[in-house]
Amino acid sequence: ILSVTSKTASVQSRLGEPVLLDCGFWTDPSSPLSGSGFAVEWRYQFRGDGRLVLAYDGKTDHLADTEEEGATLDIDSLHKKGNASLILQEAKVRHSGMYICTVYLPYLVAQVAMELEIVEPPSLLIHPSPLPLAVPGQTLTVQCEASGFAPLTLELSWEFKGADGKSMPLGSGSVTGHRQAWDGTYSQSTRLELDTSTLDLGSGGELTCVAVHLGGTRRASVNLNVIGFSTPSIEDSMAMVGVALVLYGLIKFVSWSFTGSERQVKKNKVHG
Repeated sequence: ILSVTSKTASVQSRLGEPVLLDCGFWTDPSSPLSGSGFAVEWRYQFRGDGRLVLAYDGKTDHLADTEEEGATLDIDSLHKKGNASLILQEAKVRHSGMYICTVYLPYLVAQVAMELEIVEPPSLLIHPSPLPLAVPGQTLTVQCEASGFAPLTLELSWEFKGADGKSMPLGSGSVTGHRQAWDGTYSQSTRLELDTSTLDLGSGGELTCVAVHLGGTRRASVNLNVIGFSTPSIEDSMAMVGVALVLYGLIKFVSWSFTGSERQVKKNKVHG
């Protein structure tokens, strides 16, 4: 006589996007109960917390007052097609949880449940940016802040890519606890103590903060420049050899010119 179904047993959504939770019902037209009116109710449950999201009485065409803003039904489609889908106009973190669609007929009730998860990847910010110039033996402190993400599971790490293109993992650094913002999203940061005396950073490269989240992996990078590093590259060594040869040739030429002039002066004195 009555059946309730859903095509969306599990739904994921980004923050601020509209969400459709599918629910449809069917009644046997030959049953006298099908013409006696129906009611639809949507409820929310999460970790023991529950609330009424929406309630509609099809017989009186009455939509009950609730504290849930932005939750609607397509009333016309509900009566013509049995489409009891819930529409959330703007997804928020507090919408994550289980939703139960219940349809009532006189003496009968049927329901279906589905999960909604709001997934928002983090935004990354490295500071200081740009990084100050570093010298060998110096310890540089860098911080990466991940903000505006949900759910709260997040993995933060650092990596360094040198001028030669080789990457080197630097670990997770010192990671702070989670902080929750007014909109329900979370933030977390990591601080890296970069010791240039123990790490082979060459002349520098690219320092990257990596955040692995359910919503995707995010990266933020800054350039690191090391001045006066102790190990010169092959190109630097060749340049220094070239400069030395030029200076040697210049010194020899000046010395030869000076010696030749001195001999000429002595010769003139003898003839005089």
